[in-house]
Amino acid sequence: MTNVKINNEINLNYPDGFKEMGEEELTRYFGTPKDRWGVYSADDHSILSVSWKKAGFMSDAETELYEMTARLRRRLLNYQQITSYDLKIAKTKAYGVRFEYRVNDSARVHIGDLIVFKNKGKYYAVYFITRKHNAATARSAFKEVLDSITLG
Repeated sequence: MTNVKINNEINLNYPDGFKEMGEEELTRYFGTPKDRWGVYSADDHSILSVSWKKAGFMSDAETELYEMTARLRRRLLNYQQITSYDLKIAKTKAYGVRFEYRVNDSARVHIGDLIVFKNKGKYYAVYFITRKHNAATARSAFKEVLDSITLG
């Protein structure tokens, strides 16, 4: 596992074999590299990313998750939400969804998790995306990542 500090507030460990994404890759997969960090594994066909933005005055993490899933629904081909769930990230309440979608016009199906929580006046979104056939193996690695998160 490799440790990284994101936005001077979030520490996490990510699995060996993942490579840090540059601006070009972040733009390709997420539309912009602004306020985003990410790593990927070409071997596992998995992406782990964290984005952040200033929290609104009248909103909460659950509402932010709802807005983010609405954007995913519009942008991803055949988006389907599988489940939603609550969890704790470093003793902070977080909200998550598991979803799947098809990549462009191919038969490949990807599965992902999106988790949102608030820390120090910012919303953080943790994305984990992998191919569906690899999901069982990749999900255990993602759980280790989530368990390693500390807030500074």
